[in-house]
Amino acid sequence: MVMRKTFPQERPRWPILPAGILFVWIGSFAGPDRALAQTIVENPAKPKAANAGRVVVPEEVLTISDEGTSDYYFKNGPRGLTAAPDGSLLCRDMDQILRFDKDGKFGHNFFKKGQGPGEVTYVGACLATDKNIIVHSTYPNKLIFFDYSGRYERVIPIPPLPGSRRAQARILLAQPGIFYLQAKDSPEFKAVADFVDVPNCILALDEATGELTSLETFSTKAYTLASQGGGGGSYDITDFIAVAFKVKLLALAHTSEYLLKIFDPVGNKIIREFRRTYKRVKPEPLTDEQKRGGVLIGNKPFGPPEQKYQNDVRNILTRGDEIWAATSTQDKVKGILIDVFDGEGVYRDCFWLKLPEAAIKSILSPGSCTLDGDFLWVVERSEDETFAIKKYRVGK
Repeated sequence: MVMRKTFPQERPRWPILPAGILFVWIGSFAGPDRALAQTIVENPAKPKAANAGRVVVPEEVLTISDEGTSDYYFKNGPRGLTAAPDGSLLCRDMDQILRFDKDGKFGHNFFKKGQGPGEVTYVGACLATDKNIIVHSTYPNKLIFFDYSGRYERVIPIPPLPGSRRAQARILLAQPGIFYLQAKDSPEFKAVADFVDVPNCILALDEATGELTSLETFSTKAYTLASQGGGGGSYDITDFIAVAFKVKLLALAHTSEYLLKIFDPVGNKIIREFRRTYKRVKPEPLTDEQKRGGVLIGNKPFGPPEQKYQNDVRNILTRGDEIWAATSTQDKVKGILIDVFDGEGVYRDCFWLKLPEAAIKSILSPGSCTLDGDFLWVVERSEDETFAIKKYRVGK
């Protein structure tokens, strides 16, 4: 079975082998432990800021490329961009976990292939605390701790993930003595072609006991394709987007329609849900390559489904008390529309973020950019298929 390349709206998964603010009260239940309804903060189409809708053109500060160096090479493209407390940047690529200081100088590659202490076979997300770099090894499943110089410190094994179908996990948030991960189930194939819910469970790993506890579950959508013989593949329709907010919380989105949430993992509860009146955007027509299909089942190619609308929120960035929602609204002259909310879910501001064309896809792709105070780190892919990381100063 052959998969196609990644497209902006639906990202394929590897084929599965045979075998004024108004408050509206609504019911929102996500599991047996949650019996309280949530209040959704309803915002108008226009934010409070007097200068909302302005065009912001970030100032390029520096460029990181692999030209002229043998210390690292951008192969499949840097991803998992993470800003560290000291202003440095973490990212990963094929067999690489790279750290660059705030001035773009290469610091260290934390990847050492193997299964021993400090070694990684398959790397997942990376996080940075004031003292440590935490690398999530997805096989064997463990958290590996380094100091900023790259010296190995310790490892915390991750026990088997709960749920028989849970196949993917990534670390989201680190707190003293406890770590929060997302575990994504594999889609369940019910028909030849079907839209299905995919559970994404938040897990809490207790360092002292080694216990892994299931918390809240958030569903995303996938389009699955299956044959009578049991072969199949899937395309993600919506993504689970989650970023740290105010150190201890997660700002997240997981639906196609406009809806943001703030989740408190310590209390295992959603403390805020909010949205704003939004004019939905139609997707570009499928390309010929997409129509030809990227999933081969029984020698017949299958492509992604036609969608009526794009996902309203394409990415989330945070800084201080602000949550930035990168929306599906674009303008060829002005750029991408960014909505800004505060921690109470109030729609405070919006602006057009005007960046080079090479950076646009990264802003709309979770993990391909990160916000660090007044600075925005972005992956840019040039026409000759080479990659670079750019650092921009974002003034508002």
